[in-house]
Amino acid sequence: MKHSSKKIFLALLCFSASLLSVEHAQAEGNIEGIWRPQRDISQILPLEPAFTQVGKVAQDDFDTANDPYLRCIVYMPRAMIAWAPTSIEIIQSEERIWILFEAYHQVRRIFLDGRDLPESIGPTWMGHSNGYWENETLIVETNGLRGISYFWEGLPLSESTEIVERFTRLSDETLEIHMTITDPVNYNESWETTHIWGLSPDAHFYEYECDQTPD
Repeated sequence: MKHSSKKIFLALLCFSASLLSVEHAQAEGNIEGIWRPQRDISQILPLEPAFTQVGKVAQDDFDTANDPYLRCIVYMPRAMIAWAPTSIEIIQSEERIWILFEAYHQVRRIFLDGRDLPESIGPTWMGHSNGYWENETLIVETNGLRGISYFWEGLPLSESTEIVERFTRLSDETLEIHMTITDPVNYNESWETTHIWGLSPDAHFYEYECDQTPD
């Protein structure tokens, strides 16, 4: 009987471990694929951003001619706005996720191993992104950004900006990226936008040439 009880206990233990393994596997979603922006059904701009006095002055002084995009520079969060008619490709592994941009041939890396923000590098155009899975939604936190603007309409962002993105596959064909932006320098409260991307597995990444706007 003792041997029989031991076998039953081991069998139950193995079964429980297998259930945990399945649950863990199901907790990670699949957002891989080539995606094209669905501008018409996206909320590109925040509804009513609550500017601080500093932010209001920066917004009033904004000049589209100073947009880094006009100097062939792609940056966060602009890179993830579902606006331009170019594709992105998402490739994922257990340790990280890569986002390849047809525009400017930029590459974004999202680390899933919980590493710290590299202090010696300083602010960068794409910032530093750490992610984790919450069931089948990928949560990405980005900081370490340069002081920039959000879009053509301005919306200043300081080096204190923190971006939280929620990547959720609404269906086989649809990916939603919900973005929350917090910048205490320019805004009294966080604001949100939502970007919809459609699966386009046959989309071709064309060679991208960028001519800088002359001074």
